[in-house]
Amino acid sequence: MIFEELIIENFGIYQGEHVVDLRVKDGKPVVLFGALNGGGKTTFLDALQLVLYGKHAKCSNRAGIAYGTFLASCKNRFTNNDAPVRLSLSFKHQTNNSIREFKVERSWTAKGFTDPKDKVKVWCDDEYDEHLSQYWDEFVNEFIPLTLSDLFFFDGEKIENLAHPQRSSELVKTGIENLLGLDLLSQLQLDLGQLEKKRRSGNVDQSVMAKVSVCEDEMGQYNVTISDLKKDIAELEQQASDTNIAINKARQAVRNAGAHLIEKRDEIKFELGSVEAKLKLNKAEQIKLAAGVGPLGLVSELIEQTKTQIKLETEAHQAKVLDKAICEYEAKILASLKAAGTPMDAITKVNSTMAELAKERKKLTDIECYLNTEVSIFNGLDKRIAEESKQRKQLKKTEADLLEKQALLQKQLDTIPDYDSVRHLIAELAECEATFKNMHVRLRQKQQLLEQAQAKSNVLSQRYTNLLAQQNKDTFEQKRAIQVSEHIKKLKTTLQGFSEQLVAENIERLEMLVKQKFDALGRKEQLISALSISPVSFELTLFDANNQPLEPSKLSAGERQLLAIAILWGLAEASGKELPTVIDTPLGRLDGKHRTNLVNNYFPKASQQVILLSTDEEIIDEYYEKLKPSISNEYHISYDEEAKTSSFTKGYF
Repeated sequence: MIFEELIIENFGIYQGEHVVDLRVKDGKPVVLFGALNGGGKTTFLDALQLVLYGKHAKCSNRAGIAYGTFLASCKNRFTNNDAPVRLSLSFKHQTNNSIREFKVERSWTAKGFTDPKDKVKVWCDDEYDEHLSQYWDEFVNEFIPLTLSDLFFFDGEKIENLAHPQRSSELVKTGIENLLGLDLLSQLQLDLGQLEKKRRSGNVDQSVMAKVSVCEDEMGQYNVTISDLKKDIAELEQQASDTNIAINKARQAVRNAGAHLIEKRDEIKFELGSVEAKLKLNKAEQIKLAAGVGPLGLVSELIEQTKTQIKLETEAHQAKVLDKAICEYEAKILASLKAAGTPMDAITKVNSTMAELAKERKKLTDIECYLNTEVSIFNGLDKRIAEESKQRKQLKKTEADLLEKQALLQKQLDTIPDYDSVRHLIAELAECEATFKNMHVRLRQKQQLLEQAQAKSNVLSQRYTNLLAQQNKDTFEQKRAIQVSEHIKKLKTTLQGFSEQLVAENIERLEMLVKQKFDALGRKEQLISALSISPVSFELTLFDANNQPLEPSKLSAGERQLLAIAILWGLAEASGKELPTVIDTPLGRLDGKHRTNLVNNYFPKASQQVILLSTDEEIIDEYYEKLKPSISNEYHISYDEEAKTSSFTKGYF
């Protein structure tokens, strides 16, 4: 099935007639619409659903309003009173290996009517079809079953709650039943139950009829109660979903304003004071080091010169002591030589040699001695200088880290706004959270009442069966009725067993598809190692990398949105229906990596026709360039203040 053209006339924000070409080319399944918030994206999605499903359409702003009142509210408020509202959708549908063209037109006039009636006209291959027009609300399920519409028409921002086990189980149950035709089996079982009751009622003695009548009345009352409770629960779940979206937006506003840091102000101040104290202590340690031997490391050459001078002075002192002893020794030698009558030449030669040696010794003895100390004073100095240098570097590194942390904390402190400036944001968030909590309390109460009503209904049903079985008339027809009733029981049991077996055989394929789709969309490998779907409750259970159950609440909002898309995508593929997929706000609150995966792996493959309704903050820049090869048509929806209408123009933002 492929949408070809949508005509919107005087509907919602669109005044006058607007024709949109939705045709796609082979290999280019995407039709891209861009609009600012409030520009008409959601109205476009509502128009598609309303023209197809009429009073059964799941429009965004209906919320329990009577259908006629809703139609009246949909008329553009700037049009003339007698101007008609018209929605027309043309599409191609393949049946029995042949492609047929259909055109559905739904119109109404709200002039003077608080409860207008819509008229449906249907053309098949350009010929008006009276029968299709009269029974379109039944025929539309052959094209796009209403029970499967959530798989193909959805708001990217609102589907996050489908990741919740209860919501996903309802969707999976609906998809599985429609996929396998189990809705027909369920209806058959209900019909068989009614037939069984009628058969048994013919066998009841008149004395029991009063009790049967009372029991039927009570069962009817409880059926009404159960129906009302289910309706209330559905409305509360929708309100809770809307409130959850409002909470997420309020939290984002609080975060953007920095209000979430207010409660951390004292903690940051305390940590900042601790850092400043550590900086002071670090400074004192550095000063203490500076008063030690550390500075001597700056004059290492001078220290070496001092050591050399000390060695020279030591040698000079030693030379002076030796020179005196040697002089006395030489004098004795000369006196002995003279007394022995040694020739004068020899004595002169010896005396000359002694004089030269004395001159050499004098070079040492004449060295200036001004230090007068021992070289041992420098023992261990190099080691101490090296140790203190290492300590100094460590202190400097610690100081740099502390200064960096101080700057970061000060920056955080500076970004914390005054409480008065964000009071309204915090109050709004608190109000939304209180409303959400109250809704959950009411929802639990309604669910408990529903369980009680269903339990009471089951008791009444059993009592009804017992009453019917109390007295049986011994006639051929009555025995035959009993036999038929027994056969109906067996048939119902057989149908139930067949249904359960059919579900069990197809659940495994659906599990594989949903896991496969989530892996294609996610950015964390092995975030979910496996998933299972209960064949009884249809609840979805996730397993982490350690094969332990993983609560959906542990996933981020973006990951829950991707899981919901994976569920929708898997069910859509399993349904075997080649239907267009229409997505409002497709990228929602996803981060860059998730957006890239969605653009690359989902939009071009979701269906043979994918209609995307994006804001100016979603499919832009690199995401638009990645999607461009898959786009057949692109439109910009903009609101004209002067003309009082939104309109479609070719081209994107």
